[in-house]
Amino acid sequence: MKNKEFLEKLSKCELDEKRIAKVEKAYATSFPVQVRAIISNCNTPIFLEEYRVLSFSEIIDAEDDLNVNFKKEKIIPLIDCGDNDFIVYNFSKKTWAKYNIIENCLFKVKSNLADLLK
Repeated sequence: MKNKEFLEKLSKCELDEKRIAKVEKAYATSFPVQVRAIISNCNTPIFLEEYRVLSFSEIIDAEDDLNVNFKKEKIIPLIDCGDNDFIVYNFSKKTWAKYNIIENCLFKVKSNLADLLK
């Protein structure tokens, strides 16, 4: 799927309040609409031009599967970029970024997801 098409679908999709509530409870925060849309509509991984959107179960199990305390870092991984990099939403700063799980570092911080997908 093209990145632009994915972003357009996110803006029009139906939200799954049960899923959203489960993730927001786990992270003890509320998320913006775009994050809520990803959580609601990722039954299986979604393959984009260069990246892969995590499935709902991968998002829920990310801390255990990737051995990173995402809650402590105040980020939620949503898109796998390969090479141990993930696009994350930083809910303490309300920004999007890439995060390397080996080096535990944020980079390419942007104010919106579209800029990271370019």
